Amino acid sequence: MSVFWQSLLAVFAAVGFYTVLHVVYERICAHMLRQHGSAELTLYGDGCDPASEQLIRAACRVRRQYLPGAAITFVELGSGQGQNIAKFLAVRKDIMYLE
Repeated sequence: MSVFWQSLLAVFAAVGFYTVLHVVYERICAHMLRQHGSAELTLYGDGCDPASEQLIRAACRVRRQYLPGAAITFVELGSGQGQNIAKFLAVRKDIMYLE
């Protein structure tokens, strides 16, 4: 077998070994996080800003998909007057809302 084919085979073996280790590590870490449930996410923003709504929805998606036991807290930085979308979503999505 030529040096080229040996090198190519070594690269494929290294990539395969790395992939297996990465998957095993990811599964172990995800299991440990779900088992302890100690993750907490704190969001800061203006409740009247539509970007805050997107931020809360993204955080809920992350909690549902990766960290089912995570607590989410939204801290209001704006005046909180007007149509406060974040406060409404916090009540619906089981998020702690701090003014």
